[in-house]
Amino acid sequence: MTDLASKPATGRGLRFALAVSVAVNLAIAGVVGGAVLRADGPRGHPMHRDLGFGFFGEALTPGDRAELRRLMVASRDVLPSREEMGQDLAAILAALRAEPFDPEALDTAMQSQVEQLRARLDLGQVLMVEFLSDLPDRDRLAFADRLEAAA
Repeated sequence: MTDLASKPATGRGLRFALAVSVAVNLAIAGVVGGAVLRADGPRGHPMHRDLGFGFFGEALTPGDRAELRRLMVASRDVLPSREEMGQDLAAILAALRAEPFDPEALDTAMQSQVEQLRARLDLGQVLMVEFLSDLPDRDRLAFADRLEAAA
């Protein structure tokens, strides 16, 4: 008789959890990568959100959104290049197609995309705080009203 308590949890449950985790990460990476790599950004989608500005983007006026995008583009040196994003996608595809499949290699490849997204969000936060700090009180209060309505 085997002692089940001493066996590592490598059964179907662990494999299922890993598969779900990989699927969720791929979905996030696909949405983010598609929005970033698209020339005109994620426009046209009813839930348009500027990558890096989160739900704050919905409360921006078109002029303010354009100005923040201009500042984001001007700060391109702190953001990953399209080439770097393409290399990460290639690494993810290679990990997905590898035989035998190595979940750790996939996780490592996907971690790079997470770090790129984090850098973009960090820059968006800095730009948004600076933008909101420079607004006159009346405009900042109007922004708060638009943000509340968009939530």
